Formats: sequence, structure tokens, C-alpha cells
Amino acid sequence: MNPEFSTYDRYKIIAQSSENPCAIISVKKNDDGTIGEIRLFATNEKFSMTGENVEGELYTKYLPREPEFEDMCVRAAFNGERLHIYVDTTKMLGAWSENLFLPLKADDDGKTGYCQFVYELTKDMDAGKFSAISPKIAGFVIKSCLELRSDNDFKTNLKQVLDNIREFTGASAACVVSINKEDEEAEIINQSNKGDIFSAANLTMNVPYNIASKWVELVGESDCFIMRDKAELEYIEETIPDWANKLKVENAESLCLMPIQQRKNILGYILVTNFNVDDVFTIKETLEILSLFLSAEMANNQFLKRLEWLTSVDMRTGVRNRSSMNRVVDEYAEQLKWHKTSFGVAFCKLNGLKFLNAKYGHDAGNKVLEEAGEILLDIFEETEVFRSGGEEFAVVCENADEKEFTEKIERLRKRGSNPEGVYFAIGYSFDNDEGDLRKALRLANQQTLEEKEAFYEKYPEKKNI
Repeated sequence: MNPEFSTYDRYKIIAQSSENPCAIISVKKNDDGTIGEIRLFATNEKFSMTGENVEGELYTKYLPREPEFEDMCVRAAFNGERLHIYVDTTKMLGAWSENLFLPLKADDDGKTGYCQFVYELTKDMDAGKFSAISPKIAGFVIKSCLELRSDNDFKTNLKQVLDNIREFTGASAACVVSINKEDEEAEIINQSNKGDIFSAANLTMNVPYNIASKWVELVGESDCFIMRDKAELEYIEETIPDWANKLKVENAESLCLMPIQQRKNILGYILVTNFNVDDVFTIKETLEILSLFLSAEMANNQFLKRLEWLTSVDMRTGVRNRSSMNRVVDEYAEQLKWHKTSFGVAFCKLNGLKFLNAKYGHDAGNKVLEEAGEILLDIFEETEVFRSGGEEFAVVCENADEKEFTEKIERLRKRGSNPEGVYFAIGYSFDNDEGDLRKALRLANQQTLEEKEAFYEKYPEKKNI
């Protein structure tokens, strides 16, 4: 009897004897030792949800490509490992999946290995099964959670956790990247590097949002994305070629991208690079559980930052309000007493605002205020601009360069010179070494008053209606 047929016949019986959906998976090993095709060698009727015959097909015709699934097939088929895992497949199948991989006898030439894959779906997660984690993982997660809730600020706590993650995984780098869909921004919150040339920051710091936003495609229907070696870089090339090129340049050998989610909304990712691939499943399980706790901390931190923003921003113009300015001035003035740095300040008063309100109504005046805020924020950083009064704005640029600051003032003059709309009276002062912030503010304010008087001399009709 044909050996291949007899192998199929034998394994077909095993598949049909299972009460649950079952497939015998064949795994080819290439001549160079790398893993080749993974096929559905034999299945029972319950395995195919559509009723079609899937035997002999690549598994990717029936299931989304999943590096973790492939690794389990390889470990069971060639290493003789028995693997039992509980996976959140609600996005793909609408239910949780309990998966079992059992090793089977390989072909005599050792080039094709086999394993039995059995799964069972359940609508609700079985917490008892999911919580059956090793003491090593449980201890690490508990320690990390305690550090996340310590008395330091969120970024400091996160740095300690990332240091622990890097050491636990044997990685060269670990970081947490936040994703802001509304502002289309990707930002490293904090990171831990071993000191090697390669680091997570190199892979993310300069990556545009339109690339970072595609990480969700890498994860796909799975709960994370794992690249175990350079051969698997091809999958990234298919999805995000620009990032794949960067990974090649940085000589990335492995990475794990774990989404941090809350209510199906991705807040960010844990990114671990060049880790110990022999512990890939311990690492994956650890990061998966840790991401659940980290999502709560990130959401809370974002809420507090949003609350702080709401209490420090003038809602009409979008710049920071007077109380925020007072706090910045007080803190910076105190800092300058101990360490003098160059800085620039400016006051910008809107000319003719009362005239607009009286003649055209407050809607016209509000529109000018909003436009004034937009102009200032286009030229200066968001943290440098304040609405200090009804028609007055202030700018405080710490550690500034004099040439750059004066160029910005000139740009502001050009854009704020419309007599029928935004027309600024601008006074400014730059300090290189004196360190007297309040004196600089007084000088800038005096110049502003002088410019305002000059405006009304030129346009007397706008002073009084």
C-alpha cells in the first residue's frame, strides 16, 4: 500500500473519531530547515463550517494566517509537544476557542510532521481555564500591576514595568506606543532599551501615523502579532512594506506587537523587540494578561490628561487659559532664579474687537477670536500660547532661540494684520541672560499698548462706533 495513502487513511480515522471539530495538520520542512507549507491533511465533517472539502488545502484558505498557530503546529509536529491554549476568537468566530494540539508520527524521512488540531467554541470565556497560568507569569503580572499603581506618575511607573518586561523577555527593547485616532498620532509613552543600537524607539519614533495605524492589520483576527525570525518579515512586507524596510535596516530578528484595548478600542500597543524566541508563548501569554491591566491604567491616565486639558484651555480659542498662564509664569519665574535660560515673551491684543461686537454682533467677534487662536497655534507650540484676557493673548517661549523667536513674531505680524478681521497689536521681549520673566512681560505689555494706540490713530473709526 502506498505509504502516503496509508498515512492519510490512518490519520483520517483519527480525525473522524473526534467528537469536536478536528483536523490533522501536515507541516513540511524545507531542505534548509525552515518551515514550508502547512496544510489541512485530513479533517472530520465538523471541522469545515461551510461543509466544503478543505482537505489538502493550505490552512490559510480556511483560517487567517496566524504565526502563533503555525508555531504551535510546528512544535507539536516536530518537537512532540502537547499544547493546550484558550484564545479570544470572538472577532473571527464570535466565540472563545479552546484549542488542543497533539503530536502524531512524522514521515520516515522527517520532512513532513503531523499534529492533531482539535478546537471547541464557547460564547463566554471560561475564567477558570483562562486563569490557569503558571506561577512565573502570575508573579510577574502581579508585580507589574503593583508597580503601575505605585505613588509615582504614570510614565515613571510605566518605565519600571517596561524595564521588567525587557528583562523578563530577554529583549533588547520594550516600549508602549499610544494611538490617537482622533488626532492621527502615534507616540511612545515610555521605553526601556538594553543599550544596543537596535531599539523599539527606532522602529516607532519616526513612523508616521498612517503606518502605525496599520498595525491592527498585522494583528488581524488574532490577539497579537509575533515575528519569531527574519523569514516571517515577508508577512509584514505584504501589509506594511515601509515598516518592513525599516525593520530590515534596524536588523530586527523578532518582535511582539500586543494591542492594548478597552471596549474594543485600541489605546496603543506593547512592542517588544529581539526577545528570547524559545519562550515565545510564555512571553505572549504574559503580555496578553498584562495588557488587560495596562489598558485600564492608560484609559485612566488619558482621562486625567483630558480633564487637565479641559480645565487649562480656553474653549473659545483653543489656547490655554489665564489660570494655566499664571501657573506657567509662576513656575518658570521660580526656575529662572536658580537656572537662567534664554526665553521670549509676547502680548498680542486684538484691535477693533469691541467695534466688531458693537457693529456686527458677538458672533462676528467670536469668529475673530477663534481665528486669532488658530493663527497663534499655527506659529507657536500649544504649550506656549495663552488667552490672558478678553481680547488679549500671551506667548511664553521657554529655552528659546532669539532668531527663531523673532522670525515667529514677524510671521505673526503678517498674518495678524487684517483691519477687518484679526489685527494684532504686538509687543515682545527676549531675554538671553537676565532671567527676569516678569520684567520681560512688563516690557512686552508696554509695547503692546503703544502699538494699540498707533492702530487707533490710523483707524480712528474703529475705536468708537
